[in-house]
Amino acid sequence: MSDYLGIIKEINKECKVLFLENFKLVPEKGHHNIFVYKIEGSSIALNRYNSEPVKVLKWFKNFWLYIEVKFIVKKSKQGNKTIETIHTNISISIYQGNDNDEMKIQLFRAEWDDMNDPNEKHSQPHWHITSSQAIEKTFEEYSVHLDNGEFISLLENVKAKIIDVKSIHFAMNGNWQEDQTHIHSIKSAVQISKWLRGFLHHIRIELEEVNNFA
Repeated sequence: MSDYLGIIKEINKECKVLFLENFKLVPEKGHHNIFVYKIEGSSIALNRYNSEPVKVLKWFKNFWLYIEVKFIVKKSKQGNKTIETIHTNISISIYQGNDNDEMKIQLFRAEWDDMNDPNEKHSQPHWHITSSQAIEKTFEEYSVHLDNGEFISLLENVKAKIIDVKSIHFAMNGNWQEDQTHIHSIKSAVQISKWLRGFLHHIRIELEEVNNFA
């Protein structure tokens, strides 16, 4: 198993027409039970500010995209039988920055994690708002050079008074008005490609509108 449900093949087929640059999810060297696919990008960015840099793909204007899909094979025993389950993690990040910017700024992430967990409490799929991290990091870097980090202490005091919004899983498909749940399982490759195309179409409209008023 390296492409669960054929999700990677379907995404590559359906999404390549949406980009001027070559769109393709390619396999990364992983663990024996972990299969990771990442977008082929042309510029550098940070997916999470404490993680390794990733390659991002130019989308339109000064917006960039990163997609990572991970399949984790879990084996467990039920009597004499070995049961194999697949955990699927899909993460999409939107960045903003000029071509010559050394690092692009991550605006937000969209994720869909199906851990086959009947006790799942986080919304699936969901949003993470992350743009504040870039602003905080910029202030921290200036503070280190200009006031020996005094401003960092002030910033930390303010942050301590409010919750960490970037950790919230904001529901993307909470169809509560139809008495449906906000947690959805991953069932097919077509389901994922439709979701991804719809997501990209929706976000592009929103980004273009906000960018035109900026």
